[in-house]
This record gives sequence, C-alpha cells and structure tokens, in this order.
Amino acid sequence: MEPTPVKKAVNRVKASIEQRRGPVEKDQRAAPIADAVGAYWERDTLTFGIPAHNGGRGPLPEVAKWAGLDAVRTDVSMSHGVDTRDRAWQVQSTAQQLFAEAVGAKQVLFSTNGSSMNVHVAVMTVAGPGDTLVLARNGHKSAFASLVLSGARPIYVDPYYDEQLEIALGPLPADFAAILDAHPEARAGLVFTPSYYGTSADVRALADACHERGIPLVTDDAWALDYAFADHPALPEGALAQGSDLAIGSVHKTLSGLAQTSVLSIGSDRIDSERLQLCFELEESTSASTLLLSSIDGARRQFVREGRELLDRAVKAARLLRERLAAEVPELRVIGVDELASRPGVTGVDPTHVLIETAPVGLTGYQADDWLRDERHVDVELVDHRRIMPLVSFAHGEQEIDRLVSALRDLVDEHGEPGSDTDVARLPSRRELRTEQAMLPRDAVFAATEAVKPRQAAGRISAELITPYPPGIPAIAPGELIDEPLIAYLEEIVANGAFLEGAADASLGSFRVVTE
Repeated sequence: MEPTPVKKAVNRVKASIEQRRGPVEKDQRAAPIADAVGAYWERDTLTFGIPAHNGGRGPLPEVAKWAGLDAVRTDVSMSHGVDTRDRAWQVQSTAQQLFAEAVGAKQVLFSTNGSSMNVHVAVMTVAGPGDTLVLARNGHKSAFASLVLSGARPIYVDPYYDEQLEIALGPLPADFAAILDAHPEARAGLVFTPSYYGTSADVRALADACHERGIPLVTDDAWALDYAFADHPALPEGALAQGSDLAIGSVHKTLSGLAQTSVLSIGSDRIDSERLQLCFELEESTSASTLLLSSIDGARRQFVREGRELLDRAVKAARLLRERLAAEVPELRVIGVDELASRPGVTGVDPTHVLIETAPVGLTGYQADDWLRDERHVDVELVDHRRIMPLVSFAHGEQEIDRLVSALRDLVDEHGEPGSDTDVARLPSRRELRTEQAMLPRDAVFAATEAVKPRQAAGRISAELITPYPPGIPAIAPGELIDEPLIAYLEEIVANGAFLEGAADASLGSFRVVTE
C-alpha cells in the first residue's frame, strides 16, 4: 500500500527530530563516528546484536590482549546503538559530508575494504558489460579485477616507460587523447597517479581530454590523499583539484587512518551518484567496521587541524634522509626529485618516496631488503630488482632517519661491492613485455582453463593475473597472450626474490591458460 502524504510528512518530521536528538555535530572540529561511539558508552547501551563480543562486556576477547580494550569498545555496530536502525542520526553520512567538505568533493563514501574495493566500485559505476574503458596499463591489480567484475572491455594506454630507470610513469596526454579518438565509444578514462615511485601525471590535461569528448576521468590516486589537505609547496596538486571526476584515495597510505581504509570522492556531475551508491552497496560489507570507519573520520579531523605541520614533518624527514645518504652512504645512488620531474609527462614528484639504487654496490633491492629486515629490523615499502624505496611519513623524525642511514651504511660495508653488477640478467623493457589482448578479461577468467608448463604457455591466452608485488602492477592480465620474453622476465625476477600475487602457481612451475 502506498504511504499517504500525511504519513510521509510525519516520517520526515520524525527523522528531523531524531537527527537533532542524535550525538553528532556537523563541524570540522568534530569526529561524528567517534563522538557517537562515546555517546553509546555514556548511555550504557546494552545490545543483543552483533558483534558477539558486545564491546568486551563479558569474557575478554583475545584481541584485546594486544589491541587494547578501547579497540574492542570501538568495534560496535553502527545500527545497534552508534546510530539508529534507520540511520536517523546520520552518523556516518555526516562524517562523509565533512570529509567531502575538507577535500573539495561533491560527495565522499568511506570504504573499510581498502582502495581495492573503491576501484571495483568506480569501474562498475562508469562501465558495464561490453562497455569500453580506456585505462593506463600500469594499473594496480584491483583495476584488472574490476574488469572481470564489470565485464568492461579495456583499451590500454601504455604509460611512458623510462628505460634508464626502468620504471613506468604516467601516460602522456597526447597518447591518451589519441586512444580516446580511436575509440569514440569509450565510456570513461582511468589513470593511476601518482605512481608508486611518487611521480604525478598531468591529470589536468588527461581530464581535459576526457571532458572534451564528454566522458569522465577516474583517478586511482591512492598515494595522494594527503595532497588535498595542505597546499604544501613540496607536494604535487591533488587529482580532484585538477579535474578528476571520481577519485580514489587510501586513508592509511598518507593520512593517519588504520589499514584498509579508503575514500571514494565524486568531483563532478559527470558521475551518476545513484549508480555509484548502488555499486558501492554491492561491494561493501553489511558489517563495516566502526573502528575502521572512525579512523577515517579521525584522520580527516587531524589533517584539517594540523595537516600542514604533519606533511611538513614528512617532507623535512625525507630531505634529511636524502642529505645524509649523499654525505654518509655515497655508494648508493638516490634518485633526485628534479631528475624524476624532468621525465616526460611528470608534473610533480612526491619527495617522500625516496628511490635508493642498490645495484651500484652489486645488490638487488630484494637482497638489500632481506638483509635490512633480518639484520637491522628495518623494513621498506617497495623493492625491485635494482632499488629499494623507503616511504617517509609524518611518523618519521631524526631518530628514525638515523637508524635507516646507519643500517644502509652497514649494508654497504658488510655486503656491498661498489662497481660490481647484480646477478639479475638483462630484463626486457615494458615495451618488450606488452602483448596482445586476445580476449576480454572476464571471459578469460571464466573460460575453461588448464595448467601448462612455462615453455608451453607461449602463445596461449592467460587466465590469471600475474602480479609482481610490490608494486602490484600485473605483468600479464587475463585475456592477454603470453610470450617468451614475458615468461623469461617472470622467471628471472622470481629467481632473484620477487613475490608474485595472482598466479595459481607462485613458483611459476605452471601457467593457467585458456583451454584451446
């Protein structure tokens, strides 16, 4: 039966009253989710719902022994007392509105399943089965997973590949525009910036290329959420400010949120917000962690309040690291910010991504990482066949920088051989590794498959997403043809310490291919 106009009006009034009675305040100085959790305990709310540990009221959950009782008390259900059953207090929605206001977005959604989930949602929002999506080929594996989930048809744009440094940067705007012209049926563009190596693509030019053709640009700028909170002269401009229509940012990567937290930000009316919400609900947990959600909320408040100071601390620590390495460990080459900034298509460089070449002392990044971790208990964010990349954050000061520099000095003294080569054979460039897309990723994943020996895989269609990690960029995606250079490349990096995700056989004893 259709509700009467009177009943609808009564419900609206009731909702308004409930909101005013609620525990949240729409103010950047507030933290609505944390405030609502605090109010929950102040009321001494008793719930007979999930989670089963009930905030630690009964027998102490084992996790409290290492995470603390406060973490357990924050892990309470949003719908069983933190907010009302029908969300009338608007606890999470208010927190999301405050976040949108802080970063200059039209709308923001909170994810407790990381930016990986947000990439899935973003792609499903702009492209469905059979729709064409133009995307840079240096995407995170979550983007390729989203092609399987959405059924979209990818048209890849190769990023600029620096042969000297052996790193993929962003796609050049001219190349991106040319692919868009060749595929006028494209529904959207997708790029990944900044790169893991801290280089930002020309988002403004890429956005213009999309907008001139009437389609949105989606940016996976997971490493750049902090740029939106402080106009710091040493940091690049954020993607939303440059015209991104839908941006993905990891709260735990650059802000102070807990791991697995991310936000999805709408930048323009080119995004169908209702479809976005529906796709988001397909992917999000129905039991999203209030603890994780509150950390997103808290990170926003903290960076609104003191973001400039926190980012300045990170930038100064990174500068100190570069200066001390140049003076105290000159055998290791540190890639300069200006050197990266001079590369084609690079419009900004994040100095907190410090690229340290270990190859000049005869060590791969894998060997250096293993020694640093095992002998000095120092770990770094990224390693590859020729370098390590410590990620410097606001958490690092002089003491931490001193420990890292001392560890690297010891590494060179004890294991380095300046002027020698590493054991890694010459690796093909990304251009040599690019192969033909013979099948839609979704079709390849769900096709009949078989496992074959590496040398038998050449010329076959991959049914798996083989991803050296880090940096998490697939070497071969489902639906692409496997060839000899690719097989040799994967075998070489695995032999030298790389870790592969997505491969059915991580040892590469076999490849999963589409049955002929």
